[in-house]
This record gives sequence, structure tokens and C-alpha cells, in this order.
Amino acid sequence: MESSLPSPASSGLPDAEAARRALGEAAASRARVSDSVSSPWWFHSGLGLAFALVCAAISLRWADWAMGPFVLAVLGLGWALRRTSGVTFDRYASTPDAARYFGAYVLACLVLVASGMTLEWGFDVRWAIAGAGLVAGVLTVVMGHRVDATVRRELRAGR
Repeated sequence: MESSLPSPASSGLPDAEAARRALGEAAASRARVSDSVSSPWWFHSGLGLAFALVCAAISLRWADWAMGPFVLAVLGLGWALRRTSGVTFDRYASTPDAARYFGAYVLACLVLVASGMTLEWGFDVRWAIAGAGLVAGVLTVVMGHRVDATVRRELRAGR
């Protein structure tokens, strides 16, 4: 009995082997891209240092002077990262786990800085904002590397 379905060769559809090769090539390409999304060592360290320094400047009452260089440093680090890695994407929201880590990081930084501001401006505890900024800077470095590792893992897994 003959089938009324067209054969893959006659319909222009790939055969099973060609489809397996294409899937293998896609997986290999995904693995190559996942390797290139890692941030260089200086990116997260630079962000952490920038956050710590701007908080120290706030404690010294130099916030009006420090905000401009802080914004330029953050934008410059982002520009340099894009130029260095050759890959542009929102690493902090690109995968579900990375977005969860980033959300927890942002919440922790907000609590830290708000606590430092409350202590320093409300209860006159000198250097509280700088201390909170130092902790937020270290957290920036740690969570930045954690997000990078999570994005690499999830991209390799095809998520």
C-alpha cells in the first residue's frame, strides 16, 4: 500500500539525519555564545568599586560632586563590556534564574543603602552610608559573577 504523504526528499523537508545535524549545530553555537557572555574580571569589580566610592562620597557630603563621575563610570564600564565581549544583551534579565538573583541583589542593595542613610542622617552615625556602600560593592562583585555563571549555565541548557 502506497502512502499518500510526500517523501521528505520530494517535499523539500530535511530528513531525520539533517535535522539531528542542525540541532547539534544549534547546541554547539549556543555553547560558543554562552562562553562569550562572561564579563571580564574588571567589570563587576569596577561596578562594586564605583558603588562603594559614591557611598563614601555621600558620607563625606560630596554627593553633588560624585554623582556625575559615578554615572560616567557605570556607563563607561557598560560600554567597555560591550566592546570587549562583542555580545550585547541584558544579562540580568536574560534567564529566569539570573532575573531572580538580580532581583534579590537589587532588594539587598536598597535595604543596605536605606539602612545606611537612616543611621547616618537619622541617628548621626558617621560613615554608615559608606559602610553600607562597601557591603553593597562586595555584593555587586559576588552577585555579578553569580549571575554570569547562571546565564552561562542556562544558555548551555537551552533555557
